[in-house]
Amino acid sequence: MAKFYPMFSSSDGNSTYIGDHQGGVLVDVGVSFKRLCAALATAEIPLDHIKAVLITHEHNDHIKGLKMLIKKHPIPVIASRDTVYALEFSGAIDYSHPRIYIDEVEEYVLDSMTIKRFPTSHDCKGSSCYTVTLQSGVQAAVCTDLGIMTDEIRQGLYGSSIIMLESNHDPTMLRLGPYPPELKLRISSDEGHLSNAVCAETLAEFFEGGTNRFVLGHLSKHNNTPEKAASATRAAIMDKGGAENRDYILYVAPDEGGKVIPI
Repeated sequence: MAKFYPMFSSSDGNSTYIGDHQGGVLVDVGVSFKRLCAALATAEIPLDHIKAVLITHEHNDHIKGLKMLIKKHPIPVIASRDTVYALEFSGAIDYSHPRIYIDEVEEYVLDSMTIKRFPTSHDCKGSSCYTVTLQSGVQAAVCTDLGIMTDEIRQGLYGSSIIMLESNHDPTMLRLGPYPPELKLRISSDEGHLSNAVCAETLAEFFEGGTNRFVLGHLSKHNNTPEKAASATRAAIMDKGGAENRDYILYVAPDEGGKVIPI
């Protein structure tokens, strides 16, 4: 059975597993190696099933456990060249560690998986989102930490069987919340994070394009609630004629302890 497993999803740490009986990949490893292994064990995913780790960008909530992971399990790191340079500079990976510059190939075939990278608009160089196509033809997408949706991302994600897209904040909660003004501006900028409304509108487009499984990810603890995020997406898809649990399935990824989603 193929699995999509959003183990951790928040500003405190992010990591998602995509794979099948032949193996899989991690997208980010923003928690400790100990917590990662515990989450994998819960889903009965052996560590040696992980063939590579895909890094979206160098922020700590996406790479916190990377150094220990590749020390204990020396798999290649797949990322843009700019992200790899940042990882080397920070000491997260050694200069000699195997890496694949995913922005320099149209796609990368790893065992039975095909990996594609799409550039995202975030406040660091080389930030990425990914699609992973398994041998069965099932395509899964992980797309968080982006200030805007681009046509390139839309085109790249069309045809996915399941899409994880960030639904980071409710604009009113962000405006009235505890963050300092400069951080509020960063989050709401074109290099920040997607709001519930933008996420919802985008997923409604993908619903019309044939995708019927959605995961809302990277919710802010202070500027959002799972209920607000889910309600926005439900309303947008309802406007397209879709009924939840009949025409599509919606998951909200928790901070920790996400469920395994068969794909």
